[in-house]
Amino acid sequence: MDEHLRRIKDKMHVRYLGKGIQNELIQLLSNAIKQKILASARAAKYFSIILDCTPDAGHVEQMTMIIWFVDRPTSETENETESVCIKEHFLGFVSLMETTGAGVTETILHQLEEMSLPIENLRGQGYDNGSNMKGKENGVQQIILDINPRAFFIPCSAHLLNVVVSDAAKCCLEATAFFDLVQRVYVYSSASTRRWEVLTHHVSNLTVKPLSETRWESRIDALKPLRYQLGDIYDALLEIYDDTTLTGSSGNMSQVDAKDLAKAISSFKFLVSLVVWYDILFEINMISRQLQAKEFDISDAINQLGEIKKFLVGHRIDTDFEKTLVDAGELAEELDVLALFEPDTICIREKRKQFTYEADDKPIYNPKEKFKVNFYFAVIDTTVYLVEERLTLMQQISSVFGFLYDDYSLQNTRPKQIMEHCLNLEQALQHGESKDIDAFDLCNELQAITRRVQKTASPQDVLNFLWKNKLTDSVSNTVTALRILLTLPVSVASGERSFSKLKLIKTYMRTSVLQQRLVGLSTLSIEHDIACSIDLEELVSKFAKLKAWKNKF
Repeated sequence: MDEHLRRIKDKMHVRYLGKGIQNELIQLLSNAIKQKILASARAAKYFSIILDCTPDAGHVEQMTMIIWFVDRPTSETENETESVCIKEHFLGFVSLMETTGAGVTETILHQLEEMSLPIENLRGQGYDNGSNMKGKENGVQQIILDINPRAFFIPCSAHLLNVVVSDAAKCCLEATAFFDLVQRVYVYSSASTRRWEVLTHHVSNLTVKPLSETRWESRIDALKPLRYQLGDIYDALLEIYDDTTLTGSSGNMSQVDAKDLAKAISSFKFLVSLVVWYDILFEINMISRQLQAKEFDISDAINQLGEIKKFLVGHRIDTDFEKTLVDAGELAEELDVLALFEPDTICIREKRKQFTYEADDKPIYNPKEKFKVNFYFAVIDTTVYLVEERLTLMQQISSVFGFLYDDYSLQNTRPKQIMEHCLNLEQALQHGESKDIDAFDLCNELQAITRRVQKTASPQDVLNFLWKNKLTDSVSNTVTALRILLTLPVSVASGERSFSKLKLIKTYMRTSVLQQRLVGLSTLSIEHDIACSIDLEELVSKFAKLKAWKNKF
């Protein structure tokens, strides 16, 4: 850099500081990174794609493309320290003109063709839970499955709970009203610096936070201040209501709103709802964070979803509802209010029978029983149903590949049963006359491998064992099956992570940045490790040849 600046001071004509040269250098570096990734992906043969979409600062719909494959040491670099590992790499952002299932699919196929990645080798699809992506009729996953039935669609485990909570929060009137009140408390407190100062004076550690529209499991951050500092927030609202310095129409309105909010958050219905939702969101948030880890597989995801289902089913009993009332009663005692459900003032009219044999549909008049049925059981039942629906999708994939997650236990399994699993897997990995494995050979190979692997060996451990002991050629069907299994993506969290770079590069002040420059800078930032390993001397020579004005005749 010092030499470069010296030449500029000496008024050299060639400076290489123009935006055109910058874009060429960025493109040269990003292409070198991309080619290195694609070379590894082609060597691995089987791959999966992870896609996610978001609008950028320029209101352009950007689709991120992530490739997922099993990387193994080549014969040239093979040594005892290297091992088989799962790789996920960023391939770039693609601007979408049409977000329908057909439009997105056409874009995907075009991108795969440009990168020379045959769709016949695609074994996994990882998308969010949007209808245009996961739709059973016109969704991207279904259109690609029609082209290649071996491209299994894996619903994103990280987004599953997000959608579950989002739907459960709208299942009944009480749940919708609860979150609306939580948002009103934040909006009222943050709309004025004076009110925020009063709030922070009373609240010691946590301040109220807004509700997130996209990350529902993170709404626990908005409930935590109310759950543990509700008394302080209540006192802050009362102080604003009793403030005599607030005059005029705006001051009167501020006092009235403070009184209404203080009354609303001190009602026993709100206190019970707060305890219920905090317990549910705390459990879901903890499991959701685990599901976003890169090393999670389908078996782990099924186990975690089973745990959340077990937790919810265990809470759908009267004794747990009574425990919730006890916790809410402690909050009511702190606020010095009665721990009683207020009866509805609206009189419910009995419906007239059309026929004498119709059953009596008597409404519930007891406010406690009505709240338990219409809110507590409704929220839990909806959440359990939605978790079961997502769990079923994951178990369908596990029913095909599940027996490969614990090879050690197969030594206690009858050969006939192992053969059934292998035949099922062979059928799933067959398209026309092409098939990835042979069931009979796979069955024999698994019976031999089970006697050699450890009890706690994971599929990746088994694959490393076979590779280090040079058994890959002897048990080629097992190696292929394990590679395809590890190729299946569990979540699209890596796509969400790439959007953080998108927001840093294409900001409000840089909305006119070119798409090519955006992709190049994002690739250099996200794939920083590969960028550091690139041979810069070779790239400099390539750049010099492109810019050379002298030609030999």
